Amino acid sequence: MALGGEGGLRLVGAEQRKPITLRKEIAETGLEEYRLDEYESMRDDVPRTSKYEAAIKRRMAGMEGKAVVVDIGTGPFALLAVIAARAGARRVFAIEKTPAVAALAREAVAAEGLQDKITVIEGNSLKVQVPERADFIVSELIGSIAKQEGVQRIIEDANERFLKKATGGAGCPQHIPASCQTFIAPVSFRYHPFLRAKPEWTPLRLDSMSKDLGFLAQEQVLEDFDYCSPSRSGREEKRRFSFKVTREAWEAAGGVFSGVAMWCRVKMDEVDSIEVKGVRSHWAYVVALMSEQAVPIQAGSEIRLESRIDFGSDPVRYLFEAEVLPA
Repeated sequence: MALGGEGGLRLVGAEQRKPITLRKEIAETGLEEYRLDEYESMRDDVPRTSKYEAAIKRRMAGMEGKAVVVDIGTGPFALLAVIAARAGARRVFAIEKTPAVAALAREAVAAEGLQDKITVIEGNSLKVQVPERADFIVSELIGSIAKQEGVQRIIEDANERFLKKATGGAGCPQHIPASCQTFIAPVSFRYHPFLRAKPEWTPLRLDSMSKDLGFLAQEQVLEDFDYCSPSRSGREEKRRFSFKVTREAWEAAGGVFSGVAMWCRVKMDEVDSIEVKGVRSHWAYVVALMSEQAVPIQAGSEIRLESRIDFGSDPVRYLFEAEVLPA
């Protein structure tokens, strides 16, 4: 082995002679478990929080004192509910399924003196009722893999039971955010040569500004979720990708393929979006290592990837099959 670009490891003398097929399945549990530090990280992510606030204020313009808002998954700080109330909502129904978190949310609302505007409803959003239908819904149900935490099923139900009849408007005016995407790209991982990754390993989660990944090709869209048309992708979605490894990317990545990296992009409304790749964010890169050790590849190799996502399973299940074709 020898050092590759920026200190990475390159497997020297190992040439790929025939196609290689690799598989990886992801079905993670426990992603929604309560951790105060995770909520603090979300609250303190200033670019994210400020863009939510700006989008809520834009949506509220002209509806001050009239709008009814539902906040799904309000969290211990009732952050988005408080923003909506301060922006002029007449009523906010803040739904939180974890009892301990709901109790903290009530304390946060009381500390803000907003008990007359915000009602915290304890329970699973799929089962609770709201006293009044809403003009729009605010939520933060997005994982670093956007739909991994079950947002599709939650929003399908919320659209049916919580919202007033849509009155039109550009984009998706009844939701903040309006849509989200997951991007995917083949990568090398700097420390893969020091690991012996097992098939049952959960994916790695790396900081969105991490320098430990080498991107072998331009990212493509894995998931594209519209909150106003949540059923568009159905219960199962299959996609095919073709990634061509340029010499420049091959050299920068150390000449090896480790697996795929995924990350999200969140469209707040027709005005603004939240980016994740290469910027500071509480959302992360999710890296699925697809073999025990990094696979040597050639400049000019093609990486073909098939994905199958089962949105009907609990947890959401992702299956990837990659074929590495030599140049």
